[in-house]
Amino acid sequence: MVEAQVKFNLFDFQFTPYNRSSKNNNSLSILKECIQRINDEKTQKQKAIVIDRHDNRQGSESRKLFVSSAAYLLNDKIYKCRIALIREHKIPTLVNRTTYTLTPFDELGNKAIAETTNFYIDVSGKVPVVCCEFNSNGPRILDIEYYFRYIASFNMLKISKACKASLHMDGSVSTVLDSITDVLKFRIKTKPNRLSYLFQEVKDPFIANMNALANTVSPNSIKVEAFFREIGNSNNKSKNLSAVNFIKRVLAAIKNDSNIIEDFDDFYLEYESEGNREDTFHLLRGKKELIINCPYKSAGNYDTKELYNNTKLEFSKYLAELASN
Repeated sequence: MVEAQVKFNLFDFQFTPYNRSSKNNNSLSILKECIQRINDEKTQKQKAIVIDRHDNRQGSESRKLFVSSAAYLLNDKIYKCRIALIREHKIPTLVNRTTYTLTPFDELGNKAIAETTNFYIDVSGKVPVVCCEFNSNGPRILDIEYYFRYIASFNMLKISKACKASLHMDGSVSTVLDSITDVLKFRIKTKPNRLSYLFQEVKDPFIANMNALANTVSPNSIKVEAFFREIGNSNNKSKNLSAVNFIKRVLAAIKNDSNIIEDFDDFYLEYESEGNREDTFHLLRGKKELIINCPYKSAGNYDTKELYNNTKLEFSKYLAELASN
């Protein structure tokens, strides 16, 4: 039987209640109210709550999201959820497996293509922990964060003013931030449309210059590599404080809001720390993740029951380790 390897990342999921409701609400209670609202919409109106994350962005394609299922498993103390992203722009084409002729999706009627992401929320502790599938084409954790923020906000439930998903990492960001004394080399790769948001968080002219460069030629992605000296090539040159300050600004922003990691396709650093020790740091490899084997139920479709059961075993082990530290 052919199996897929499915990657999951882990996040704390925290809400900030409005001041007037803070005594009665916390992240767990707000989450439960949001899911109750989602399920009430399905049972009472037979429809989903559809939210366009790009609704107020001029010139941006729509990004319509809806949670298609959110079931509470009492014995596991986990919400088993799935979120969908409606593809309304560029969509795939059907192929005949015998003749290999192509047929476009030009007569879908009231149907549309949707990409789905599975996520599970543990509510056994004081703060909900999300185990979220990584689907490069489907909804991301930022979409889930936005969706629940919208429902909890003044737009609907009026019980929370913020929602934040904080990525679980190996702690290496803090290590680099506290010890870096010089930069030997760095490599950054991102999408041009992420640079303006990245600049808002980092507020460094280097990011602004990357954005200006990207705007001149409109590439699909932009990668910048900066070399200062090779690892092992110790010399008496003075420290590159401007490069150090830039890297510190980026890492400090990530430490404050781990969602900034989603703005990078690559972030690699060679640096020197106290005592002239040389080291490397790869941002995207610092994420805590679970790799789950899952059989396909049909072509391209996971067996979601098996996916949950297999993920639950590893998720439970991870939470137990987390609680013991």
